[in-house]
Amino acid sequence: MRFVKVLVLVLVFFISMMFFVQNNAVLSQAVTLKLDLFFDTAWSSIALPFYFMILCAFLLGALCTMLMLMVSRLRAGAALRRANKRIRVLEKELTSLRNLPLETARKAPEPVAAPAPAPVAATEPTPAKAG
Repeated sequence: MRFVKVLVLVLVFFISMMFFVQNNAVLSQAVTLKLDLFFDTAWSSIALPFYFMILCAFLLGALCTMLMLMVSRLRAGAALRRANKRIRVLEKELTSLRNLPLETARKAPEPVAAPAPAPVAATEPTPAKAG
C-alpha cells in the first residue's frame, strides 16, 4: 500500500511540474487583487505573480486541513483517555468483587417455610345424629 501512495504522489508531482513548465508565461503574469466593501476605502494588494497566488491557496488549504486533523486527533485522544479511565474503574470493581470472602458465597440458602395449608371446606353435609 505504501508503494501505491508513493507512486501516486510522484505522479501528482510530475503532472503539476509539467503544468507549471508549460504555462510559465501565463502563470508569471502579475495580478492585483482588490476588495471594495461599498465603503469609501478600497483595499488592493501589490502586484503578485499568479503562480504565487496558486501556491498560497494550496498552502492555506493544507494548513486548514492540518488544523482540522489536529482537532479531530485531540478529540479522539480525549475519548481514548476517558475510555481507558472507565476501563480502569471497571477492572478495579471486578477485582474487588472477585476478592469477596468465600464464606458469604458458600453460605447455604435458608429454607423457605411452606405456607400453612388452607382449611378445606366441607362440601357434603354431615348427617345429624338422631336421638
